[in-house]
Amino acid sequence: MERRFTTWTVNPKFGLRNNFLTPQTPNIIFNEIKDQLESPKFLRLGGFFSFGVCALPEGVLWPEDVPKNDPSLNSYMQVAGVHEAMTVEVRVSDGGDSYSHDGGDSYSHYVVAREPVADPEAWTTVSWDNGNPEPFTTQVHPEEVFSGEQAVPVFRAYIEEGALPPTELLRRIDV
Repeated sequence: MERRFTTWTVNPKFGLRNNFLTPQTPNIIFNEIKDQLESPKFLRLGGFFSFGVCALPEGVLWPEDVPKNDPSLNSYMQVAGVHEAMTVEVRVSDGGDSYSHDGGDSYSHYVVAREPVADPEAWTTVSWDNGNPEPFTTQVHPEEVFSGEQAVPVFRAYIEEGALPPTELLRRIDV
């Protein structure tokens, strides 16, 4: 059985909206995400500012069949920002994988970089309209800023192969 996925979108007017496509395959889900990443009209000020994808546990056909305490609920990939400048984040369950830390949390959350960070002291701002009077801003390294097109291969590997970026491209953050 192929992996199945839930996806979500977030915009300032309607908030979070969960989606579950049927029928679906990893390729169908990847193509939906790819279209969103490549469209300059999707992630934009006043439009959607975030979306993501989460794999259902192996053998589970429907989101409502996932047990509430299943560790897979803590594993997903998401973006936030606008088409020209976004962050890519990945969250993984600390169920014994190589990305775990010793903090006792049930997950680890990472910002993804396009390439290794050259200067750990260099920061830039990524912002988006989350519906508040002022845009939301976050500080990331310049190598952690993606365009929609640059994020496509990261999502392809995650959706089609279940692969995370290499550890040298992950910076753990507390959220």
